[in-house]
Amino acid sequence: MFSKKTKPIQPFLVNENPNHRFPELTKMPETQLVMLVPRRTWMRLGEYIQVFEAVHLAGRFGADPGDYEWEWIPDPEGFRWWRRALTGFEFLFGLAVAVPRGEVTELYGLVEVDESGPFWPDVIPEEASNAMPAQAKLMARQQGRSENEVLGELYREYFKNKGMLTQARPGQPALRRGTIREVERFRDSIKALLDRAGRAVLPSEMR
Repeated sequence: MFSKKTKPIQPFLVNENPNHRFPELTKMPETQLVMLVPRRTWMRLGEYIQVFEAVHLAGRFGADPGDYEWEWIPDPEGFRWWRRALTGFEFLFGLAVAVPRGEVTELYGLVEVDESGPFWPDVIPEEASNAMPAQAKLMARQQGRSENEVLGELYREYFKNKGMLTQARPGQPALRRGTIREVERFRDSIKALLDRAGRAVLPSEMR
């Protein structure tokens, strides 16, 4: 049975602009990603998302990766990334808050994964993920409980030991922070979004 204690994940920050001082970091210690976006680019992004890539525009199936996965947040300005699973359903995966700073906009982002979504167990090592279902089956039989309930507890305990849980309240889905690879995926998706927005002609620009 899998019972190894795992080393906690060390805090990290993916910083796309290491020569820039991001003063809001002290107020948002949960930040995992910081980026700079030219102010002019940022000013167009809200309209672009709402017209071309807002998550509510998508049908439940058939959306291509990168399409219809964004949600613009007007106050405070920022966005959410609803990463789409192979089933076609979208799940909240990352979010970023913007802070204007002269000619640039600072982005402070993080990845946060819900245990009810398909990406929750993605970062469990194969050794552990292979052992957990068998362990859950045995424990469920011994305790007269469902395997899914026990397996859920094993996942939560694993992420707790890794120092990755950000929420574990009774009756609510647990949340975990992202790994560096997941944060880099979020960063790359933001860059691709900004590139698509920069090449688009917005309705307001056609008037």
